Amino acid sequence: MDIEKINMSKKFKIPASSIALYVAFAVVALIAVASLINNIIYFNNIVASYVAQGYPAVEVKKELIPAQLLPGIFEPIAVYGGIAFILLGAGFINHRFSKCLILLAEDKVCQNATKESVSEENVIEENRGATEQAETIKEVTEVTDNSK
Repeated sequence: MDIEKINMSKKFKIPASSIALYVAFAVVALIAVASLINNIIYFNNIVASYVAQGYPAVEVKKELIPAQLLPGIFEPIAVYGGIAFILLGAGFINHRFSKCLILLAEDKVCQNATKESVSEENVIEENRGATEQAETIKEVTEVTDNSK
């Protein structure tokens, strides 16, 4: 029971590989946001350019929204967002997997320590038995020597 309390009181450190995956998630998410902002600004600049040339703004937006704006929005969300969530999931899985491996390693250490202590107790018991036998033989020898 003491071992369980000790294990519960220990704080599990996040592995460096999980931290790296979380940082990569944040970087890719920022790139996705930056790409979205860039595509929206680019769309507004193109619309302003066509309007400055004399085209009606409604017609320009009607043509450019499906051809430029929507792909410019969905592509960063799909590509960068997908990569970001894969990195986040990999970091989460790595964190859990590392925690399980550490707990398994600690369990094996506890089992090995228990086996070692049991084997040491057996050796001590065997030594006691051998000592008692030697003492009994010595006593029998002394009694037989005294009776002669």
